[in-house]
Amino acid sequence: MSSATLPLTPLPAAPLAPDGPADPAGPAPLVLSFSRVDMFGTCPLKYRFAYVDALPSQPGPHLSWGSSIHAALEAWWDQKLPEPPDVQVLLDALYEHWDDSGFEGMEREEKVRWYRHAQDVLRRHHQRYSPGYTPAVATEQWFEVEVGNAVTVVGSIDHVARTAGGGIGIVDWKTNRKAKTRAHVAGSLQLAVYALAARHLWGIDPDWVALDFVVPGVRVTVERSDIDVDAAVRQIHEVAEGIRAEQFAPTPNSLCNWCDYRAECPAFTGDGPDVAGTALVELRRLRRRTERDAARIATLESVVRDRLGEAAL
Repeated sequence: MSSATLPLTPLPAAPLAPDGPADPAGPAPLVLSFSRVDMFGTCPLKYRFAYVDALPSQPGPHLSWGSSIHAALEAWWDQKLPEPPDVQVLLDALYEHWDDSGFEGMEREEKVRWYRHAQDVLRRHHQRYSPGYTPAVATEQWFEVEVGNAVTVVGSIDHVARTAGGGIGIVDWKTNRKAKTRAHVAGSLQLAVYALAARHLWGIDPDWVALDFVVPGVRVTVERSDIDVDAAVRQIHEVAEGIRAEQFAPTPNSLCNWCDYRAECPAFTGDGPDVAGTALVELRRLRRRTERDAARIATLESVVRDRLGEAAL
């Protein structure tokens, strides 16, 4: 069967490995994502703080702004319409999915500037892609891929595009201010993982992979043949070995000034974000949410009990 006639329905995902080794003599199952592998490669101690100790992190405007744009793009590309959806679909989705968590404490005028900038980015995206619009095969496509040695890689592909020859292309949206070079894209661990996931999901390799830098409006595309999936799998296994061996040494780098865990890091003098204070804020927010959920659960239980009886619960 040619790729042009494939139904492109994702194959059933294998269940994630249970906690603890299936074979007592083998390694413990480990679930990784691109972001986890990337963080360990940048600073193993930061990985430990974030994913082993599960310390809280402070939401920032760039992260919230990026997630808001991603949500709007997903809503537009996921319409599955024969004609390009109106630009208002993008703008309405931005309003509905706006993530305000990273703007707490910011002056209203500054927050409005972020919001209007997001609107401008989305309008330009619509201008770029509506003339040659083709509905997405999938957006935010979840995957779970076993890569051997009790390691499962998980993630979500932003945009799976239909190519002219009937195959698929993989697109990851980026909200960086500047586009990366083609060499950077060809060497992207993230795109290599996505190419691997495409074969797992649909049984075919993508024709190409791309990073779409939505702020400058540049898409950098490379052919699948230029992506080294085997090297990516080797890198994932190396990271898995380091995590299992608890090799969590601090690695000072250019990103340290923005690290949420700088105050906890032995490479610094304790100056940095207040982790305990951040934890307290998140704890209070979750408690309030739990209280609201508990009240709603009680209300719904009452409705069900009155109409269907206690046995229905």
